[in-house]
Amino acid sequence: MQQDGLLHNNLWIKALPSLYDKTQAAHWLSRIKFPGSWSADNVASFEPTLDNLCLLQRLHLVAFAFENTAMHYTSHHSMDISLPALYQRLVVEGKGSYCFGMNTLFLQMIRALGYRAYSGSGRINTASADSPPNFLAFVHEVLFVQPIQNSNITYVVDASGGGSCVTRPILLKNAARVMGATPSEWHTLVKTGRTESSLETSPNSTEPAGVEWRLIVSHVSEGSLSSSRILYSFIEDEFFPMDYECSNIGIYTGAWAAKEPFFTENVVCARCFWLSDEEMEAELAMNNVPENVSQSDVDSAGGIPQWDYTLNSRHLGRLGLHKNELKRHIGTRTETVKVFHTEPERIAILREFFGIDISSGELEHIRGRRPALDLP
Repeated sequence: MQQDGLLHNNLWIKALPSLYDKTQAAHWLSRIKFPGSWSADNVASFEPTLDNLCLLQRLHLVAFAFENTAMHYTSHHSMDISLPALYQRLVVEGKGSYCFGMNTLFLQMIRALGYRAYSGSGRINTASADSPPNFLAFVHEVLFVQPIQNSNITYVVDASGGGSCVTRPILLKNAARVMGATPSEWHTLVKTGRTESSLETSPNSTEPAGVEWRLIVSHVSEGSLSSSRILYSFIEDEFFPMDYECSNIGIYTGAWAAKEPFFTENVVCARCFWLSDEEMEAELAMNNVPENVSQSDVDSAGGIPQWDYTLNSRHLGRLGLHKNELKRHIGTRTETVKVFHTEPERIAILREFFGIDISSGELEHIRGRRPALDLP
């Protein structure tokens, strides 16, 4: 039986060199606003701890948008997830990507900071909340990290953003639970298997073979569960760049459109933001969180971080652009910020709220595509 917090067979993750250099890692730390002044000379002094991993993940989610604008506003209509292209797009230009790009960059950057980590893959669930799952193929990327020195205790990290994204590392343990963006949102890991699986724990067993993990998001409203949904399933096998490249091509070329047209039919953009002190106080009061709540074990046992004005305890909100609306989400509250009907209006919003600059020349590339709005 698999031990709590460990990979199967109690495997260890190697300390591998990053494919980004120290200067690039320092520029990334500066771009995501990690505290301190960073250069190639002092990156080696970074402390690869669990607390710092949590902060890196949250800063990354705030710094970069989960977005697919390159799919629609470029002449090549593709999503380049090569390491040079990701560094240029995110770190240099301050734009974003989707899961393959966001997690690929994050993996190589934390390796440069001394973390032992590797990437795996998952199947997105397209079914609605409280419905039986409908899993796609392996079109999602997740990370496995062992952030404790001389230990093979393993955490799952997803730094891709978008939707009800997980916002901090979660221990690789059945029923491990962490708070999401606010105390109204929770993420839980469950080890299970599919009912249609060919595997069983023993002859004629009725128990599901626990060969996959599922990340479940739950939302709480007025103290009671309001919805629960499987975000995706994943396995512990290591996946490599060619695996993601093949899946990536299927997404941006539209080969997956018959099964899942979300990215080909929409301009998608989402980003986390820090709540202000006033918004923090209101959210804590709304969720009846006591001031002296314990900080302990927040990455495995479902604790709520004590609000001490640090970024690891500050809650997050989310901005989401979809169809012709920009919405702002804080906890269970959602407000429409902007409604737009033309492409010039949309690219003005992308620039103002997400830092994504699309020129008038690039605007022409969306003409005739499914998600295109009115063009002059």
